[in-house]
Amino acid sequence: MARIETGFPGERFVVLPQPFLDLMEDDPLTGDLYIHSLGHIAHALHHHVSRPDGCPQYVFLYCTWGRGEVVVDQRRFALSANQYMILPAGVPHVYRADDNDPWTLYWVLFAGAKAAIYAKGMAEPREVLPSVQSRIEQRTDLFETIYSVLCGGFSIDKLDYANIVLAHFLASFLYVDLFRESTSPAASVKYVDNMVGRVTHFMAENVESNLTLHQIASYAGYSESYFYRRFIKETGYAPIDYFIHLKINKASIFLIKTSMTVAQIAAKLGFNSPDYFSRTFRRIVGISATEFRRQNFRL
Repeated sequence: MARIETGFPGERFVVLPQPFLDLMEDDPLTGDLYIHSLGHIAHALHHHVSRPDGCPQYVFLYCTWGRGEVVVDQRRFALSANQYMILPAGVPHVYRADDNDPWTLYWVLFAGAKAAIYAKGMAEPREVLPSVQSRIEQRTDLFETIYSVLCGGFSIDKLDYANIVLAHFLASFLYVDLFRESTSPAASVKYVDNMVGRVTHFMAENVESNLTLHQIASYAGYSESYFYRRFIKETGYAPIDYFIHLKINKASIFLIKTSMTVAQIAAKLGFNSPDYFSRTFRRIVGISATEFRRQNFRL
């Protein structure tokens, strides 16, 4: 079976040229923690990365859907949805997607004098599960900020800003409770107080995933049939239809505010193919995704 490291539909990545890496290493503002490269792959069947001699940088892996296996210095770990880990620099490792349920993965290679501090104790999978305070969507937005800044060309200001956001992004995992507690108390109460609020928040936190009715009903604490009837009664939408509308709303924002291609947006939001995404977008919005972007709709 063919195993590949890159080239997946909708894949995104940025690798910084060596001259800029040299500049960052000597930068007094962010030289102690800086990005080497980063990327995102979705439903990456046959994804396989092998580094028998390790990697000079630390390797951050965040799985948001599916699962895979990570081998670090002959120690094996399962890495599944809502889990992350940081592979130590200079240590042999392999990571690969599961054949039956391939993962969706955010990854960052980073270095600097403080890199080891951020990576300390993170060499085994840790969970960041959805909750009314989890802020998963805000965390991935930090990644998108870094990616967007670096895709716009390189300058010292852009590199510094991206590296400062990287520190915040990593801190959202290392200090997960503080990151969650810093959300608005009023917003949390809104989600806790009613079933629809909790469920729609759960959907928004998992907008890049392919939630099933069973998973959503289980989160709500009801049987599928009762939950389905109650959700329609209170919202006017079937649960999965509502979830798809959330995905399309998020896609509309990406079309206006980012330079991601339609294929990249489709992959990020968990659609099986760009064609299926395009058909769904046209059915809900009334025009194609390409036309929506061309008209620069204001949301």
